[in-house]
Amino acid sequence: MYNILLVDDEPGHLAGLSKILRRLRPEYAVRTAKNGEEALNICDSENFEIIITDIQMPIMDGLDFYERLPSSRKPQKVIFLSGYDYFEYAQKAIGLGSFEYVLKPVDIDKFTHILEKAERSLEEELAGIEEKERLSAKLQTIIPLYHNRILSDWNHGLPLSKDEERELRDTLLFQGGGSIVVTAIHGRDHQEDTALELSKERIREKMQELLSENGVSISFFSEQERSLLISATNARLEESLLARIEEQFRLAEFESVRINVGISRCTEELVEAAPSLFKEAYFAGMEGFYADGRIVFESTGTKIDPRLFLKSSARLETMLGDAIHATHGEKAIENAARTIIAKLVEGERLPAPSELIAYCKKLLMKLSEAAEYLKPEIREGLAAGIAESHDEVHAIEQLQAVIAGRLADIAAAITEARRDSKETVIFKCLAYMEEHYMEDLSLESVSAVFHFNSSYFCHYFKSKLNINFSQYLTQIRLTKAKELLEQSNDKIYQVAGRLGYQDAKYFNRVFKKEFGLTPEEYRSIARSMKQG
Repeated sequence: MYNILLVDDEPGHLAGLSKILRRLRPEYAVRTAKNGEEALNICDSENFEIIITDIQMPIMDGLDFYERLPSSRKPQKVIFLSGYDYFEYAQKAIGLGSFEYVLKPVDIDKFTHILEKAERSLEEELAGIEEKERLSAKLQTIIPLYHNRILSDWNHGLPLSKDEERELRDTLLFQGGGSIVVTAIHGRDHQEDTALELSKERIREKMQELLSENGVSISFFSEQERSLLISATNARLEESLLARIEEQFRLAEFESVRINVGISRCTEELVEAAPSLFKEAYFAGMEGFYADGRIVFESTGTKIDPRLFLKSSARLETMLGDAIHATHGEKAIENAARTIIAKLVEGERLPAPSELIAYCKKLLMKLSEAAEYLKPEIREGLAAGIAESHDEVHAIEQLQAVIAGRLADIAAAITEARRDSKETVIFKCLAYMEEHYMEDLSLESVSAVFHFNSSYFCHYFKSKLNINFSQYLTQIRLTKAKELLEQSNDKIYQVAGRLGYQDAKYFNRVFKKEFGLTPEEYRSIARSMKQG
C-alpha cells in the first residue's frame, strides 16, 4: 500500500481525481491539498510515495513546491499535471527530476498506465534498497569477523599477507607504541552458554570504555581461544587506571563470571612487538588462578614462570595413597588435597595453571591405576572422571576440591571392590560367561545355572558391575571378535558364528556401533598396523 498526495487548486478536478484513485486503488491512503504551500506543510509530517500535482496554482505553484519538497529516504515519484501545453513547463518539470508530465484533462487509460508505471518503478527501487540493506548488513557482520581474525592472528604471531598487514594498521586506529591487555573470562557454576556470551560482550564494552578514556584502543576476542579478550591500546596504563579496571570488574553485574586481567609492558612499536606482549599479558593474567582476591596483574611483577615444570614425587604419591586407605577417610582426603596443593605451589615462582592441573591429573591417574581389586571397567570410569573434572578448573580452590572429590571416588571404588571380592558368586558367573560366550546365553539361562531368580540376578549383576547382563556379554564377545579378526582368516559370518551370533548382519551392526568400524575395516587396519 502506498500513500498518495493530490495537489490541485480546482476543487472539482481535485475531487474527481481523488475519486478515480480511490476506485483504482482502494487500499491506498489518499491525501489532498489546494496549493503548493499546503502540500509542503503536509509533507513536513508525512511521507508520500506518489505525489500528483498541478503546476499552475495560487500562493505556490507545483514546480516551486517540488523544488522545496523535503528529501525522503524512501523512493518517491512526482507526476505533474497541467492544462497548459507549454514546452517550458515540461522542460522544467523534467529538469527537476519529475517522473511524468501529463496534460489536462486526464485520460483515464493513460492515467492508469502512468500509475502502474510509477508503481513498478517504486517496487524496483524498493527491492534495490532492500538488497543494498541486506548486503550492507551482511558486510557489517563479515567485516568485523575478518578484522577480528586478522587482529587475533597478529597477536598470536601467525603470518599475515601484505593486504592483511595493511588492513591491520587501518583497523588498529593508532600507530606507534602501546600495550596489550589480556582478559580471561570463565563462567562460574556451569553458567549457560548464552548468559556467558552476554557477560563476555558486556566485559568487552566495559574494557573498551575504560581504556579509551586515556587513549585509543581496540578490543576483540581471540579466534584461537574464545575465553580470551585481547585489547591493544596506546593508553597510559597508570596505577589509577588499573585500579579503575579492578573496581569496575568487581561490580555485581560481573559476579557470574571469573575475570583475570593481564597487563603487558609498554613498547614503542606495538605492531612488531604484539606477539611477545600478548604472551607477557597472557601469563601475567594466569596469576589470578592462584589469587582469588585480585583481578589485575602486571607482567613486570608476575610470579608465573611458564618454564617451571613439576617433577614426580614419590612422597606426594605415598601421601595420596595413605589418604584413600585412612580410617577417617573424608577428613584425611581433604587434608591430603590441601597439603598436595600447598607443596606444589610453595616457593617464589608459580607454575602455569595448565602445568599444575596436568601434574595433579597425572598423580590421580597413577593412583587409580595402582589401586588393588579394581576391575578394568572401574579403572576406566575413574580415569574418565579424573580427565573430565579437570577440564573446567579455573582457580586453585576448584583444583583442590576436584582432587578431594576424585580421591573420594577412588577410595569408594576400592572399598566396594574389597566387599565384592568376598562375594565370589559374581566372579563365578563372569567366569561361566567367559567360557560359554559362544553359546546362546541369556539372563534366564545363566541365572538358572547358579540357582538365582532371573529378576534378582538382573538387579544383582547390575549392582555389582554397574553394567547390565547383555552389555557385559556383548563386551566379552566383541573382545573375542577383535582377537579372531586379528589372528584368523575366517570369513565374517564364520567369526560371528563362533561368537554366538547367528545373524552376521546383526554382528556387523553391533561391532560398528561399538568401535565405529565394520569388522572387515577393523581387520584391515589392525593387520596394517601390525605389519608396520
